[in-house]
Amino acid sequence: MKFSKSMVSKKKWLPVILCVFFMSALSAPCFGAGYGIYEWGTRGNALGGALIGRADDPSALAYNPAGITQLPGIQTMAGMTVITPTIDINFENSANGINGEATDNTWLIPNAYYTHQLNDTYWLGFGVFSRAGLGTEFENEEEYAGRYNCTYAGVKSLSFNPNLAVKLTDHLSFAAGVEADWLDFSYDKFTNATGDDVKIEVRADGWNYGYNFALHYKPSERLAFGASFRSEIALTVDGDADYTAMAGASPLTEAWVSALKSNTGVGGTEPIPQLVSLGVMFSPVDRLTVEVDAVHTKWSAYNQLTFEFENRLGSRTSIKGWEDTWRFQVGLEYALFDWLDLQAGYVNDESPIPDEYVDYAVPANDRQIYTVGASFHRNQWTYDISCAYLTVKDRYITGRTWDNDNVYDATFENGGSKMIGVSASCAF
Repeated sequence: MKFSKSMVSKKKWLPVILCVFFMSALSAPCFGAGYGIYEWGTRGNALGGALIGRADDPSALAYNPAGITQLPGIQTMAGMTVITPTIDINFENSANGINGEATDNTWLIPNAYYTHQLNDTYWLGFGVFSRAGLGTEFENEEEYAGRYNCTYAGVKSLSFNPNLAVKLTDHLSFAAGVEADWLDFSYDKFTNATGDDVKIEVRADGWNYGYNFALHYKPSERLAFGASFRSEIALTVDGDADYTAMAGASPLTEAWVSALKSNTGVGGTEPIPQLVSLGVMFSPVDRLTVEVDAVHTKWSAYNQLTFEFENRLGSRTSIKGWEDTWRFQVGLEYALFDWLDLQAGYVNDESPIPDEYVDYAVPANDRQIYTVGASFHRNQWTYDISCAYLTVKDRYITGRTWDNDNVYDATFENGGSKMIGVSASCAF
């Protein structure tokens, strides 16, 4: 069969178009330090995220867009990461209810990238990925001791990010882009303001815009430096709240719930924090590359969470007081054969949540991630697979009720996650 020029052009776009459609259907929350997501590509996962200096495949659009000047012609990539998180919350006082056990859930984080070399100086790129996500859900919510704080917290997001990259010299490149972010926010909790349990379910979403720029400097084949900046994006979300009185509720409670349901509008603001990423890649011997990165996340932007209810609940504020953090990552890649590359990585990821403000919506602590993966090359195609094991340090929290957050003395235990990534890329 022969293809016309227009058919070839459509064929080049098809993997990205299909993946973006797929992402819209499946983008879901995950389990991370804070609610940040750094799983932007399968090869990147296998390297512990250490692609800031390398930036040599289409997922560079997320890690360091200036690196796409290393990609000739047209290239596409599409993939996903599957995450299965676990966490237990063991309360000291069983009078408040039963311990918290995370529901067995599987979350999907998809991504898609397209790069196009216009000439020897300019490249265009378009990436779709996720910078924020959260999936915290506990079994037996009606008996769970933490139900007055949070029984389910979900954040889903997609970033749509076009970039223009410019080759300033043979060794130095610069990129700038605009980022449009969509965020879907969910939060469930119980209240007993009338003496009976009432479940409140908030569902809201919204859009906002930010920007990014990046540098890539590669003085030789054995050495490369990268730097990337992504702005904070303050996402204002609007939606509705649903109210459900538990079985056996009094007439007073039923009347209170009925009044709340007369106006279900709710809104709030959730930030996607500023990111500054720095990386250096070097090749100590033939076929082996090593990269060391540092990523600074400005979590201090998440100072409080306020719900603005349009009914009698009014404005409800929860102080967060999160702190800026560093994420350190190391990745190694060895070209075992011309058709096979092997990767391994390690990540040390600090928690942004101070002891005095930790709660059950993000029951986390400092994390460590151990990663491995492989890339298989066949003609113009590359297939990637990655496996990662994430561990979360146990954490004891002191209860507090003075701020109406209803947090009790408890220990976070058995926190962790398994992550599997797959992707395919093609160079035209």
